[in-house]
Amino acid sequence: MKKFIYLVFFIFLSSSSFLVAQKSKTVFLDKHFRPLTSKSIEDHQYQKTIFPISEGIQKERIQELNGKLIRVISNEFEGKKNLIRSITEEYGENESIHKISTLELSTKKEMIEYFQEGKLVARFLCNDNEVVFGWRVIDGEQVETSRNEFEPDFAVSKQQFKDFLRSNLNFPEKARKKSIQGIVTIALEIMPDGSVNTMEIVNQDEVSPMLQEEAKRVITAFDKGYKPALDVNGNPVRKWMYVPVRFSLG
Repeated sequence: MKKFIYLVFFIFLSSSSFLVAQKSKTVFLDKHFRPLTSKSIEDHQYQKTIFPISEGIQKERIQELNGKLIRVISNEFEGKKNLIRSITEEYGENESIHKISTLELSTKKEMIEYFQEGKLVARFLCNDNEVVFGWRVIDGEQVETSRNEFEPDFAVSKQQFKDFLRSNLNFPEKARKKSIQGIVTIALEIMPDGSVNTMEIVNQDEVSPMLQEEAKRVITAFDKGYKPALDVNGNPVRKWMYVPVRFSLG
């Protein structure tokens, strides 16, 4: 009788695991962590597994093709469709957490924390992608900063860059006549010396080629330079920087 109960219990567990696996979804991603279409599937570098919502939380796991864990995203819902919070954990070489980002969707406020060997070494509070307050540990001391130095940035202020775009961005006339608008996301590979090694359009399948060409032109014309990202030890490193260029008729 006991053997029969154990067998039934084992079958129940196996069936439950199978049902959960059936509900999960796998998406292939490119090097910028964007979903790939079937036409470009050979370009995938990561795979994301999306799990069904459980107790108001939907988990996403992003791994390299060899299975190495890169990110875990926890999306918190109010009800079934109202996403209120997204928490992203990023993992380093030994699969230990080195960064946690907590984004409040309703206010666009975000807290970004960096870790080294399990210890918190920096924290930044952001509002709509702008750092409003931050600190990081330098030589054992907590030092305040208004910039997230672990990400590449413009050598000038963001406001100066916005002013540059306002003065130099030209809305393509053909696109204007056809009421074509959108946001072109430019990816810049910033090297440790601050130079740009590569420029790519991340969302080329989503926006007009006319807007893409103008976005590339104006970013190429920007000559004020960039600041490289730093690692937690303060050393400049190569890292991608993402610059949205907005074309709006309104």
